[in-house]
Amino acid sequence: MSQSFPQRYQSRVVAQHRLSESGYELVIERRGMEFQAGREIMLHGDAPEEDRQYSIASGEQDEHLHLVYRLIPEGLMTPKLVLKKAGDPIDFTGPIGSFLIRDFLAPLVYFATGTGVAPASSFIKSHPGLNLTLVHGVRERSDLFYREAFDPATYVPCISREQGTGHFEGRVTDYYASGEWPASAHYYLCGANDMILEMRRKLLDAGVTDAHIYSEAYYFW
Repeated sequence: MSQSFPQRYQSRVVAQHRLSESGYELVIERRGMEFQAGREIMLHGDAPEEDRQYSIASGEQDEHLHLVYRLIPEGLMTPKLVLKKAGDPIDFTGPIGSFLIRDFLAPLVYFATGTGVAPASSFIKSHPGLNLTLVHGVRERSDLFYREAFDPATYVPCISREQGTGHFEGRVTDYYASGEWPASAHYYLCGANDMILEMRRKLLDAGVTDAHIYSEAYYFW
């Protein structure tokens, strides 16, 4: 796919799905925008200070753009975003961002928290044969967004605040500490800032080269 430069699009909402107590998926018209898996778009609010970036969870060939987000009651964007319904206008600028697959032949190990799973969803939908292991950390099982998109053999849910789910109980950093990981893999870190900082330290201490660690920080969690 050729490089697509960011531009502003006038779009419309296709659907709004509630995924969990505070998790939502917004589906909007693509308007012909080309993008590479891992890219983001900027959703525009009523004023510039409301604008927010969201990673695209869709595959590169999907008809619409799928965005996953968490309602932040005190936020400027999401309390308005959650009210959007099919047919409502919405503007976005894209594609933007650089959280891209660098080497399609290298094993990919992806550590995500919460909505940080969105780029991994785009990766695997765009490239079904990708050698990707996903470790997804959430507080409750209902927040395991897009889990059906991943191979159960290489998908590891980590639940930090709910017991008896049958999944690993703890944070993704705890799961990392419980096993051995290939130093030659490429590591992708997406989600909470504190997870990214801690995982980066652990990977570097384990001998992973900094050039093989890629990150996309979303929030403090």
